[in-house]
Amino acid sequence: MHLRSVQLINWRSYRNARFEFPRPHGERNVTLVMAPNEYGKTSLFEAVTLGLFGKSGLNLVPRARMVGNDAEDRLRISYSRFLEGTLHRRATETGPPRCIVKLEWENEAGDWIEIKRTWHFRVDGSHKVADDLLQIYEGKNRALIAPPLSDEDRDRWYRDWISQHFLQSSLAEFFLFDGEQVQRYANRDMSKQVQDGIEGLLGLPVLRVLKKSLQEYAKERRKRSTTPSDERVNTVESAIEDLEKKIEERKADRGEADAQLAHLDPEIENLTRLFIGREGTVALIASLMEDEQRHRSEARRTIQELTTLMAGDMALAIAGAPLRHSAIVRLESEAKREEWENGRNSGGRNLDRFIADLSVRIESLESPLGRDSHDAVLNAARSAWDALWHPPPVGCADDYLHIALTGMTRAKTIERLSEVEQHTATEAVSHIENHLAAVEIANAKRREYLELERLAPEVQAQTEQLTKLSEQRAQYRMQRDMAQLEIDASEKELGDKRAELGRYQSSIRQHAPDLDNAARADAYAVLIDDLLKEAVPHEVDVVATEMTSAWKAMAHLSDRVERIAISPDCKVSMLASDGTDLHEIEKSAGASQVFTQALITAITRVSGRIFPFVVDTPLARLSRDQRIGVLKTFTNRPGQVILLSTDQEVVDDKLDAIRHRIAKSYELRITHDYGVAVTTVHELDLGSVGP
Repeated sequence: MHLRSVQLINWRSYRNARFEFPRPHGERNVTLVMAPNEYGKTSLFEAVTLGLFGKSGLNLVPRARMVGNDAEDRLRISYSRFLEGTLHRRATETGPPRCIVKLEWENEAGDWIEIKRTWHFRVDGSHKVADDLLQIYEGKNRALIAPPLSDEDRDRWYRDWISQHFLQSSLAEFFLFDGEQVQRYANRDMSKQVQDGIEGLLGLPVLRVLKKSLQEYAKERRKRSTTPSDERVNTVESAIEDLEKKIEERKADRGEADAQLAHLDPEIENLTRLFIGREGTVALIASLMEDEQRHRSEARRTIQELTTLMAGDMALAIAGAPLRHSAIVRLESEAKREEWENGRNSGGRNLDRFIADLSVRIESLESPLGRDSHDAVLNAARSAWDALWHPPPVGCADDYLHIALTGMTRAKTIERLSEVEQHTATEAVSHIENHLAAVEIANAKRREYLELERLAPEVQAQTEQLTKLSEQRAQYRMQRDMAQLEIDASEKELGDKRAELGRYQSSIRQHAPDLDNAARADAYAVLIDDLLKEAVPHEVDVVATEMTSAWKAMAHLSDRVERIAISPDCKVSMLASDGTDLHEIEKSAGASQVFTQALITAITRVSGRIFPFVVDTPLARLSRDQRIGVLKTFTNRPGQVILLSTDQEVVDDKLDAIRHRIAKSYELRITHDYGVAVTTVHELDLGSVGP
């Protein structure tokens, strides 16, 4: 997909401006837009983003701030507040107050598409989402693309159409981003960055929305179909609702902790950096604090592993061999009874046909039998047939205790009970000992640095602030980890309850079609949940390979890292040639930003999408070598690249590094119309820029 032009009318400082973007040819695939800060570069970026995605693209705009209560309200209110700042101050002089963004595109087949968004405003300058107008035209005849009249959700239809023909919004942040967005992303934990990137690549946020819709649909269908007299179903449904509510609450706690940690980590890093160059005591205090937090994290990890172990087969192992053996013997006897009943019932279905055939053959004998003899032979045949199945075989159960376990399910249960012998109490004891050891070391580190604080009064205030922030970070990490533990436990219990509900539903399904639909929706929701768990690990290797390539092209002293490795749970290792993990070493602001840019590059490459790569001021906090590496990597791609640069970024040797890729360049200038700023667009002669 190629962006041919952008026209902005009354959009921030643009009264009426147009950008033309040439189709990439040969190595020339870059359009460079240069201007000092506050001249309209970011406004152009925001116009392209919101012009394409509308309200759903607001999260890609760093200057937008979310306000409100629930998610939909936050998006709607923030969208309108943001747009109220985009209307040019002279807009009312040429008609009703409105902003217009026109985007002309050309797809791989050469077909033309225009997306035109018009944002209308009230007389007082306020904006309402209902006043927006989206128009899409396609082909030389400008055929209007619109949802069918029968579709009540027009916004959803347009979002789906744009996702299918352009890009889904979950992947858009890797093609449309600015320097602020990169820095904000870089402040996240590396593992979180990678997980978010791969999930966006695979479109997993869309699947999560679908999963939630299916669960709500199933809940609504069950409420409509289940009668109040069915106490068992109502009890299980109530438990499911309570568990779902609990899971959502714990996810909210985890999200709050993640958000707070995203702010605390940079603050602690900056405060720790202030100690560098001070007395050795200060450096030692910081080191001891980090040691304490590391050992406390180790203690939390061992407890989490112990909880996971106890929630699994360890519980069955601790139950004892006699009880497991008794359960296995009972299940095997029920399996024999099921096999015996299946054989008997299968044979019984053919008995009447056998007797009828035998009766005909007896009557056709040359010396026919009398009626009494005839009946006696048939009765004897019936008795002989019945004797084949009585008495039941040895070891056959008299009845069924485990009604829900049949066939393959019973066999799997027997297999699992037989395999748990490998677990011993030693495993649990080992985890407990590791936990106690980690806690003891952490307490020792804390006592040591508290003693050192007493000896360093000159840095007491900063130390107290660092201690406070570190404690807050530990609390939020604990909140996050405990929330995750509760989520895992509740999701397991939820799966059991849903399975129980499924068994109840199967017995009444013939009288309740809605329950059948609810069960199907639940099954698909579980399938999607399984897919969400398995999808990310399948992509980590290819993303790691592309990240390694991008890192080596961008990073300062990149030869220190031989490769970037990503585990199935998205833990990141930056491995030297001898296997040393340099993850903790490469943690400067510039290195963190390069890591994020390498991830962005990897995601766009792996996606295979040919879509414009629009970047606004991406070089903050980077060294000279890093800037050149980033520019070369970002522009070395098959599709279109639009670079928005300050007049201090892509200049001199940085400009020379990508000069051979530039197809067109613009310069933004500011004029003033009776005190109101107006941005104008001018083609730029690169011969006047740099050496």
